[in-house]
Amino acid sequence: MKLLRAEFQNFRLLRDLELRFSIDPQKKLTVVRAANESGKTTILHALQWALYGDSALPGKGDGFRLHPIDWNVTDGKRVPITATVDFELTTYRQMGGDIRETRRRYRIVRAAFEEVDATARRTPSTVRLFALNDSGASPIESPESFVNDELPPELREVFFTDGDRALSFIEADVAQSTKRERVQRAIRSLLGLGVIEQAMKHVQKSAADVNRKAKQVGANAELRNIASRLEEIDKDSAKFDADLADAKQQFAAFDEKVEETDRKIAAALQKGDKEKLRKDLEHAKREIKQLEDQLTAANKEHSALFRNRAIATDLLAPVLRHAYDKLEELHDQGKIPNTTIPVLQNRLAAELCICGEPLVPGEPECDKRRAHIQKLIDDSLRADEIQEIITDLYYGAKPLPSDGSAWLDEYKKVVERRDGLKALRDDAGRKLRALELELDALPDTDVQGLREARRQYKEQRDRNLSKSSSIETQLLNLRREREGLNVEFERLLREQKKGARILAELEVTQDVSRVLQSAYDRITKEELRKVSDLMNRIFLEMIGADPEQGAIIRRAEISSEFDIRVYGPNDRTLNPDRDLNGASRRALTLAFILALTKVSEVEAPNVIDTPLGMTSGYVKRSLLRTAIRESAQLVLFLTHDEISGCEEIIDDTAGAVCTLTNPAHYPKMLVNDPGVAERKVLWCACTHRRECSRCQRLADSDIRLEIAS
Repeated sequence: MKLLRAEFQNFRLLRDLELRFSIDPQKKLTVVRAANESGKTTILHALQWALYGDSALPGKGDGFRLHPIDWNVTDGKRVPITATVDFELTTYRQMGGDIRETRRRYRIVRAAFEEVDATARRTPSTVRLFALNDSGASPIESPESFVNDELPPELREVFFTDGDRALSFIEADVAQSTKRERVQRAIRSLLGLGVIEQAMKHVQKSAADVNRKAKQVGANAELRNIASRLEEIDKDSAKFDADLADAKQQFAAFDEKVEETDRKIAAALQKGDKEKLRKDLEHAKREIKQLEDQLTAANKEHSALFRNRAIATDLLAPVLRHAYDKLEELHDQGKIPNTTIPVLQNRLAAELCICGEPLVPGEPECDKRRAHIQKLIDDSLRADEIQEIITDLYYGAKPLPSDGSAWLDEYKKVVERRDGLKALRDDAGRKLRALELELDALPDTDVQGLREARRQYKEQRDRNLSKSSSIETQLLNLRREREGLNVEFERLLREQKKGARILAELEVTQDVSRVLQSAYDRITKEELRKVSDLMNRIFLEMIGADPEQGAIIRRAEISSEFDIRVYGPNDRTLNPDRDLNGASRRALTLAFILALTKVSEVEAPNVIDTPLGMTSGYVKRSLLRTAIRESAQLVLFLTHDEISGCEEIIDDTAGAVCTLTNPAHYPKMLVNDPGVAERKVLWCACTHRRECSRCQRLADSDIRLEIAS
C-alpha cells in the first residue's frame, strides 16, 4: 500500500488542506516542512482517523475535539468533518514463468458531524471505500475489513509514528510487559503469525468434533467417559485461555495505570508537592517566630548598653584620666591615703613604738611617749574632711581608668548579632513569600490521592498477575491430563470396529496441529532472528557505531521473549530507555520499525512526525539516509531545524516537498502578514530550499533581538 493523496476539511487546524505524496520508486521521500504548531501531528491523527476511525484518535477519541478550536461554541452549529485518502495497492501473480504486477487505486472517505459547543459531541463516523478507475469510482463493501487486511490496526504505530512517541517500544514510561507486548504484537501481525494461530484454533475445534463422534462409537462406557472428559478439558481449556488473555490484558492495563500515575505524581512533585509545601510553609513561619524572638532580645540588649556604666566611663575617660593623675600625685606625696590614725592606734595596742621604744603603760617614760602619740591621734581626727573625700576618690577611682574600647567592643558584638538575626529574618520572610507564591501557582493536584490511586491500581495489577499464574498452572495440569487421556483414548478406539475412521481423523488433526505449531515456532524463531539482525545492522549504521573500532554500543537484538536489548562492551546489557541518549533511542526504535517492515516484505508507507528530533550532525543525516533506503514509501513531517544540514539528501531523494504555515505565527515568527484571520494551516509549494511571502519566517537572531527589546 502506498499513499497518493489526502484531503481534510474542518479537522482541527486542517480546515481545507490537500497533500500529495510521492510514489516514485527512485524518489520515494515526501517531506512536509512545518514549524511547531503548524499541523504536523494533526495530519498524523487525521490520516489514522481516515483509515481506522475514532479508535486511532488520542484517548480513542473520547473528549478529543475535531472541529477548529476558534469557532464560537455559542453557535451550536453542526460541523461536517471529513478526511479523504487515496492509496494504491500492488498485487503480484504468478503467470506461467513470470510474475505479473497489478496496481489498483482506492479512495477511503470518513466523515462525521460535530456540535460546536462546550462538549464537542460527535456523531459516529461513517466510512466509504471506492475503487478508482477510468470510468469513475465503484463502492466497495466492508471498507474497514479491507483496510485492516492491508494495514492491520496492530501495526498502526509501525506505519504511523509520532517521532516523540516513536520510543513506544522501548520508552521508560510504560511497563516492561507492555513494551514486550507491543513488540510481539507488531511482529506477529507483520509476519502473519495471527493467521497460523487462527488455523491452530480451527484444528483444535476439529479435534473436539472428533471427540464428540467417539462418544457415539460402540457401547464402551470407558471410551464415552474419556471422550466426555476430553470434551470437558477442551471447554475448560478454552475458558481458561480466554480468562488468561483477559487477566493478562487487565494486568497490562493496570500496569500502564500504575506507570501513568507514577508519571503524574512525578510531574506534580516536580512542579511542587502541595502537602510538602504546606509543611515547608509552617516550618518557615516557626523559623520566623524564633528569629523575631531572638531579634527582640537582641534589641533589648542593644538598648541596655546605653544604660551601662561602661559607656559613661568610656565617654568620660579623658576627664577621669586628668583627675586620677592628680590623685596619684597626692598619693605619691604621701598625703593620701590618710593611714596615720590606724598605725598609731596599732602601736599603742602593741605597746611598742615604730621607733622601737616601749609604750608600756605605768612607766613614766612610756606614759610620756603614749601621751604624745595620743595627741597625734587626736590632731589627725580633727583634720580637714577634704582629705577624707580625696582618699575615697583615690581608692574609688582605681577601677575607672580605661582605654575607651571596652564598651565599643561589646557594642560591636551586640550590633553584629542583631544585624545577623535581622538578615536571617529577612531571608526567612523572602522564603515564606516564595513558598506562598509557589503554593498559589500549583495546579490543584492531590498527590496523596494519586498515591492512593496508585496503590489501588497496583493491587489490581498484582491480583491479575496472581490470577494469570493460577490459570497457567491449571492449564498445565489440563494439558498433562489430556496427554494421558489421549493415550488411553486412542487405545480404546483401536479396539472398536468403527473406531478406525475416527482414529484416522484424530491423527489427521494431530498431524495438522503439529505442522502448524512447527511452522509457528519456525517463523517465530527464524523470522524473529532476521528482524533482529536487520534491526541491529540498521541501528549501528544510523548511529555510526563500529564494534571493531571500540564503539560503546556494540549490538542490539530482539530476544526470544520479544525484548529489545542493547549491548555494550563485554556484552554488558544497556537499558535502552536510560543508558542511551535521545538520538540513539530514536534510531533504535526506527531501526526496529524499518527492519520489521522490510523482513515482512509488506509494502506500506512509513509516516513519521518529527523523526529527527534530538538528533544532529552525522546521526541525523545517517538516520535520514537509512530510513529512506529501507522504506517502501517514506513521509516525513520535518521542522526547519530538522531539515538543516540535510538539504542535499532531500534534493536527491524527495519526490514531493511542500510547506505548511500557521498564520497565527504572524508577527512573532512570520515576516509577512498572510492576510488570514482564521486559525488554519496554509499550504504552499515551497520546498526545503525556498520561501515565499506566505511562509517566510523570521530568523532566530531577529526573534531574539525582538524579545530582548
